[in-house]
Amino acid sequence: MKSIVLIFPYFGTLPVQYKMWRASALCNPSVDFMFFTDADVEPAQNIIVHKMKFGDFQEMVQKAFNFPIALDRPYKLCEYKQAYGYILQDYIKNYDFWGFGDLDLVYGDIRSFLTDSVLEHKFLLGWGHLTLLHNDEDTNTYFMKQVDGFQNYKDAFTTSKITFFDEFDHKGCSDKWRDCRPEDCWLEEPFDNVSKPKQSYHFNSLNKGWEQVIFEHVGNKLYMLRFNNGKLEKKESLYAHFQHRGFMKDRVTDYSHFLVTPNAIIDYPKHFVNLRLRWLCRNRSLMTKYYQWRDYIIWRLHLDYQR
Repeated sequence: MKSIVLIFPYFGTLPVQYKMWRASALCNPSVDFMFFTDADVEPAQNIIVHKMKFGDFQEMVQKAFNFPIALDRPYKLCEYKQAYGYILQDYIKNYDFWGFGDLDLVYGDIRSFLTDSVLEHKFLLGWGHLTLLHNDEDTNTYFMKQVDGFQNYKDAFTTSKITFFDEFDHKGCSDKWRDCRPEDCWLEEPFDNVSKPKQSYHFNSLNKGWEQVIFEHVGNKLYMLRFNNGKLEKKESLYAHFQHRGFMKDRVTDYSHFLVTPNAIIDYPKHFVNLRLRWLCRNRSLMTKYYQWRDYIIWRLHLDYQR
């Protein structure tokens, strides 16, 4: 079995989904999760914690390059994600694969999707929520390779602006892998990236097309649930990503079996299960309207402030 480590430089307050994330990470004991953080992250058998301040990590990144970098705030770290294998080689040298991702998500059974045959590729998934790269010099330095029509890493690393160097559809490093080295890429989408509240307060899977869904996590498995013509349907997922949902509440008392709903993480119901699941999958159009108006007002206030 090929070894995997996922890297999380994280500074500041942990997201509300962190406890759920941690519970699902612990259900994947053959994958290591490595933190560089000042947050309250408790080490575990497969959760490795390097306690440090943001300034300490800034120095580590700067030492990897012979030009002055721009890294004035933790959010700018997203630009450096595809360089972690180069910057942190001393920490990850014993792993076959390294990767990065987000904490506002829940994992399913990672190894059931990332099989040994899938891990024959050098670049996997590519979306910022979870991306894996083979741990070798060619792969770890590919972010430096300049190709016409794609962003130059020095430009991304020397501006305080966010250039989305690590993401698709911005001519960044993921686009370069996909367009220039497709034979080395595994770009399937066995995950669920759900809609932002202003797009749909309810969970809609943006890449699988299911609407009005919730998620069930049991054991080490994650399922997307929906009612279709009155019948409950399930689909297994690698992970589900919940962006722009800082308002979610964690009410779980038993992480061996829980549900993720649009506004809360809750225990799996013990009684009237079918009725409860139907209610949780209900249409929430009024809440969608609320978040659309809220975002519009925030946008208008921002414009007025700039004037």
